[in-house]
Amino acid sequence: MIFLSNRIVVLAAVAFLISLNSMSVKGAPLTLKEQRSLYDQSQKWLDNRQVSKYYKIESKLADYPLRPYLDYRAILIDLDKKSPIVVRNFIDSHREFPFSARISAPYLRALAKGKKWSLINVFQKSEPRGEEFQCYYYTALYHTGQKKAAFRGAQKLWLQGHSVSKQCDGLFVHWEQEHKISDDLIIERMLLSFENRQYSLLKYLSGKVVTLQKRQLAQKILKAYRSPQNIVGVFGKGKQDRFYRKLIELSLNRLAFKNVESAYALLNDLSHSLDLSQSANRTFLKTLQNNVAGQLLYKADTTSLNHLNGWRDSVIAKSGDDQLIERRIRYAIKKGNWQDINDWINRLSRKEVYSSRWQFWKAQSEIHLGDNVSGKERLRQLTDERSFYSAAAATVLHKLPRYSIDSHVEKRVELGHFKRSLARIRELVLRDKASAAKSEWYWLLSRANLSEKRALAYFARDSHWYHFSIIASIKASMWDNLSLRFPVAYKDDFERYGNKYNVDPVTLMSVARQESAMDKSARSPVGARGLMQVMPNTAKYAARKYRLDYRRRSDLYDPEKNIEIGTRYLDELLKKYDGNRILAFAAYNAGPRRVDNWLNKSSGSLDVYRFIESIPFKETRGYVQNILMFETYYRSLLNTNREFLSPSELKAKY
Repeated sequence: MIFLSNRIVVLAAVAFLISLNSMSVKGAPLTLKEQRSLYDQSQKWLDNRQVSKYYKIESKLADYPLRPYLDYRAILIDLDKKSPIVVRNFIDSHREFPFSARISAPYLRALAKGKKWSLINVFQKSEPRGEEFQCYYYTALYHTGQKKAAFRGAQKLWLQGHSVSKQCDGLFVHWEQEHKISDDLIIERMLLSFENRQYSLLKYLSGKVVTLQKRQLAQKILKAYRSPQNIVGVFGKGKQDRFYRKLIELSLNRLAFKNVESAYALLNDLSHSLDLSQSANRTFLKTLQNNVAGQLLYKADTTSLNHLNGWRDSVIAKSGDDQLIERRIRYAIKKGNWQDINDWINRLSRKEVYSSRWQFWKAQSEIHLGDNVSGKERLRQLTDERSFYSAAAATVLHKLPRYSIDSHVEKRVELGHFKRSLARIRELVLRDKASAAKSEWYWLLSRANLSEKRALAYFARDSHWYHFSIIASIKASMWDNLSLRFPVAYKDDFERYGNKYNVDPVTLMSVARQESAMDKSARSPVGARGLMQVMPNTAKYAARKYRLDYRRRSDLYDPEKNIEIGTRYLDELLKKYDGNRILAFAAYNAGPRRVDNWLNKSSGSLDVYRFIESIPFKETRGYVQNILMFETYYRSLLNTNREFLSPSELKAKY
């Protein structure tokens, strides 16, 4: 059976070559169809490491846009047997291709596996990126006699708060044998491990300390990690050097996360032992206070901690920390304390005070405090901008937010020198090689100047490469060009399933724009796929419940199927929340369980704007705001009118 199978393969290859010779008139170039067929056959040869077969026919593919990818695959075969100059010349001669940046890694890995350290030195003249390859680089320096530089690199790589690539193990052994790792360095790395919450590494390092004094210190660090509330007893009072300050800060942060009231008590005790005539100690104490105050904000609704509210607010007021102050403002918004909102906004830096976000809330506070004239004038000024808060301001003023479409016709630069790159991208798109096409597009944009990026954005739009036009318009800072930033893509599918399931097609288009930037092949780090970033489990659930045609995960890369499943799931969320888009969008991003929990905690005490601003997840808060704005942009593009927020969304209590 094996002999017969091999014979069939040989006969098939012979038949292919015969058919290839008969494809075109002798001497005539291959047609595009024939080139594609030969390209696919070459890929199979390279899969089997049959490089010679590819080299025999490569001239026939000289004009085929994707031919360089075969050259790339060919050079990767037996890469460790190629000289540094051959590999470097290949990289330098293929700079216009994204794969030129991907050859060094496998080459260094192959050379290191073969312990060809001198060749690594010849090829890699400076420290590479990536921990694994830095390990190879410094190991090569060691083996070629450059020990001083090798050990400097070893120390830098070793001194981290996490486990280092195992490719550095040999280097570390040589460093430890010849140079010794000092106890001070071990203690310093223990602090880094403490900060990164790497207890196993912390414990391992403590066993490497040699001297009695440092061993005792290492044990105290371990005790501080396990029982941070005992930090004062462990170290005693009066310890004010850099090391002790850092360890106390780490311990207090850990304690504040576990028990913030205990952390406050400990901080109060520590403050009495610090010599505050020293500026370093004053800065240190302020850092500790800010950290504990920040944790108190997370527990702001805990009644048993109310007696610390005055201290917390005093610390935040003196902090000068915009992020901390913003969190305090959001707490005031959640509570509806308009005087607090106004007062805390005034404590922000000038840049933040005048951002559209906080100008909107300052206006709201002025109106609620009785100063309608100032508040409404502040809102009116906001409506000239283009942001969620400008649209919200217009809505408060009972106006319909509308945004002009940039109709300016730009003089487009010539893209002739990108002709080959664009031809490759077109062929990759036509052949549904999405990942390679995206890689090429990003690589092309990285080599283009501003005018060229703008021209490429138009080129992508005209080619119906919707995702690429969005990316190029962002890279080119074309913020006013809504038609490029918000392409009306897959309109028929959005309308078909929007009408079928009674979901506004503009809403669907806006969700897709936020989720995937109109990339049908998008895949998130957690596995969401396609235009509306549907999770496979969600797809399976929706398909089973609503009898939709869905068989496998790859179906989610089919725009039509993805849009149907995503629409059906969004429809379910809209029905669950009585058509309320704010809640449905938040649930689409963070999950219905979290949204229900937020609603239970707020118990109908919030209006729509306060609810959105009080969403605890920054990503979800921005997600909801973005989709509402994207709907507004698409309505401007499609010349359809609808209020920014529906009457029911405005009247609802959250």
